[in-house]
Amino acid sequence: MTKAGIEFQVQIDENFGSVQGEILSISDDTNETILSELQDLYDDLQDRMEQLLEQGDEGLMINAAGMEVKLKDGSMCILRVSPEIITRILTVLEFDELQAFIENIARSVEEPDNGHFCHNLNKE
Repeated sequence: MTKAGIEFQVQIDENFGSVQGEILSISDDTNETILSELQDLYDDLQDRMEQLLEQGDEGLMINAAGMEVKLKDGSMCILRVSPEIITRILTVLEFDELQAFIENIARSVEEPDNGHFCHNLNKE
């Protein structure tokens, strides 16, 4: 990312599990072309990592990806999702659409609406 001139921040993810992970964050204003290139690079790296780990005796031990969501109280939360699932979703949604979907889920969890699913929105 440095070679491509993309500004990013690195944060140690101490909650990753039994191994240490890092979270790389980029600006929400990042160009769609660059985001697409990063996704392609990420997919290639995941494929290479999977091949390397499958060559060893222990097989594929860890495979995780995450999306950052801002919660109601202003804190940030990482939602861990299988990279395969994210990759499949991104074949039909743009990254910003996926982010909006994830944020909608987080909002629904923080502010549950146990009312009827079908109701007239114009009455509210």
